[in-house]
Amino acid sequence: MAKKRKAKASPRRGVSGHPARRALQMAARRPAPDPRSGLLDLLLDTAGDEWWPDSQNAIIERLADLPAHSPLRLENAVVDLVGEELWARTQTETMGFHWDQYLAALADLVRDKIQIGARTGSKVDDLWRLLHGLAAMTPPPSGQMLRRDPDLAVREAITDATAALAKTGIASGWPSDVLRAGPAGEPLLLADAYGSRYALLAPFAWGEQDPHWYCWDIDRCTGDRVVHAGVFASPQEALTEWRAAVGAHAAPAFAQPAPCDQATARDLLNPLCRSDLVGALLMGSESRQLIAEHFRLRQRARALCGSFTVALGPKPQLDLNPIIDDFTAWLRDRDDRRPEREDVATLADHWSHLPGPGYYACSPHRIEHAVILIADGYIEKYAEAALDLLPQWVEWCIERTGLTGELAERSRRAATNNRWNGSDTMDLRRIE
Repeated sequence: MAKKRKAKASPRRGVSGHPARRALQMAARRPAPDPRSGLLDLLLDTAGDEWWPDSQNAIIERLADLPAHSPLRLENAVVDLVGEELWARTQTETMGFHWDQYLAALADLVRDKIQIGARTGSKVDDLWRLLHGLAAMTPPPSGQMLRRDPDLAVREAITDATAALAKTGIASGWPSDVLRAGPAGEPLLLADAYGSRYALLAPFAWGEQDPHWYCWDIDRCTGDRVVHAGVFASPQEALTEWRAAVGAHAAPAFAQPAPCDQATARDLLNPLCRSDLVGALLMGSESRQLIAEHFRLRQRARALCGSFTVALGPKPQLDLNPIIDDFTAWLRDRDDRRPEREDVATLADHWSHLPGPGYYACSPHRIEHAVILIADGYIEKYAEAALDLLPQWVEWCIERTGLTGELAERSRRAATNNRWNGSDTMDLRRIE
């Protein structure tokens, strides 16, 4: 007889153990919602956007001498300005987090104020630079927009504002063209010692102006999730920050990045490039920095992937049966134990969605995540039957990944804590 569960396992592979976050992540992973579905209605609706006008006007009211003649300084200033407002609203509002539509509406408002300023002779320099700062950080469309494309909205706002200024004989000033950074070299990649956390770095510039590096901190313990991103002056600066976040044991200073091939970079950045559906959702645990970078991290990802000559191939399907068979045989030979196949399948299904060697990565973070998923998803006695296998499962993964020393011991200690007390720290960026 099949075990009675709260929910089926497979659609939840690689998502959060926190119920609210998981519901959003599951929605985001549905690639083609039925137009008749309540999910699509929710995403197309801007319910809860009543706070937008006050919020967008607050951004404009805080304008003061935005930088000129440096695309990066202007973009940084606008990213910080908009990001600070969005972060504040996530702390006070409960609805209306339709980020792309918010940005499009903000561009409309700035355009309207420039048009009014042009007619009345008011100063519009900061408004003009704000509009171009928005254009710099806005990602190009992925081809899967459900509603208004923010990139098109910003560009149309610039066109309309330019026409309004020209009509009244006012020079638009700097910049005269839409600013958008492009790749300026090949990306670099550094993985942590467990093989489930990545620093992907790439150089960007505006032609030869304002060269800089962008770094995405990608955590595959809970799925393909960017947990931090930002601009850095050099790879060394980016990696120093990343190592501190990951932990010295998992990201030692002697480990150095290597050139990243296009296929790997595409695979890691694909969630940022493939769909605008995710951009409409908020997980609820983003840091202030990540919210500020919400638009720019996608702009940089799509610019980088757009420069590649290698297309993203089909992702190999993960077949759990050989994995289940291998672990079952290993456990029988090692401990003479013969667990129920369904218990092993439960653990295997919730462990990872990655094919190949990445499946066996067993950081303490991934272990904790698997415990939460299983404990939260099954009737208690069935969850415990699967989680009782966790220490042996982790030992099996340790053998397959070749972990040794303190790294292996940290994983073993994490595996002994194979029960969930119902809490979730909600920290998106974790030490491994």
